[in-house]
Amino acid sequence: MSIFAQVVKYGSLSAAARHMHLTPSAISKQLGALEDRLGVRLLNRTTRRLNLTEAGARYLQHSQRILREIEDAETEVGGMRDKPRGLLKVNAPVVMGARQISPLLVEFQERYPEIQVEMNVSDRRVDLLETGEDVALRIGEELYDSSMIARKICKLRRIVYASPHYLEKYGEPKHPDDLNAHNCITYNEPAYLNDWPFNNCPGPKFIRATGSFISNNGEAHHYAALQGLGIARLATLLCGEKIKSGELVEILRDYEPPSRVYFWAIYPQNRYLPPKVRVFIDYLLEKLSPTPPWDQYDS
Repeated sequence: MSIFAQVVKYGSLSAAARHMHLTPSAISKQLGALEDRLGVRLLNRTTRRLNLTEAGARYLQHSQRILREIEDAETEVGGMRDKPRGLLKVNAPVVMGARQISPLLVEFQERYPEIQVEMNVSDRRVDLLETGEDVALRIGEELYDSSMIARKICKLRRIVYASPHYLEKYGEPKHPDDLNAHNCITYNEPAYLNDWPFNNCPGPKFIRATGSFISNNGEAHHYAALQGLGIARLATLLCGEKIKSGELVEILRDYEPPSRVYFWAIYPQNRYLPPKVRVFIDYLLEKLSPTPPWDQYDS
């Protein structure tokens, strides 16, 4: 189709061949194959000139429209390699997506107005190639998937804390062993989350947390601690803002073990990373690394 349009444009096979860096015989062969496939003659060819047949004129009209559309598509898609634009589909954990990522998206879209963001929240593992999403944000230690790239955004801390009201009423634990005399907010599943780790005792140790309130939901733990029900151990992304405001108090910080849990951005391995994905990951690093805002408080 393109060769046919170029022959008509330049008026001869030899002129089109020079423009397309082909030989006249190659051009003639391609035109012959096109006419054989269509079953009609497109050009009346003599040694001196070319004339479009009626079928050729109609085919040229449609060809030029199609070629323009192809050119426009390549220009638009090629431009997407250079300028952040288009629909960015993000999958995030339920709590982190709602509490920490959503507020960041306002400034992100002000900075990149040609990017439309669609955020889905889910705590289950997702297959980005199956769902068609661009980036998955996940929490964990090490993430292994050879078909994906996993980028560390920031470290996540888990801390022990309680409300001022609880501490005034029952006293503040000064050593991890003191937790055995306190009401701790615990999980019914997974049970290993009730083994609270500590360092400097003089070495690492675990305290099995027990108490009167049991739930499998971190948000429920957080609000129970806010109401003074007991002592909780949760990620600071849940409680950091309340510690800043004084509504919660971090305790036993001298015994806090180093965290091995990270916040990750996961995306498919592509030869060309779309600009919309690249700038989104750069933005998360700018806002959350190395110390995320929920950890920026004085204890």
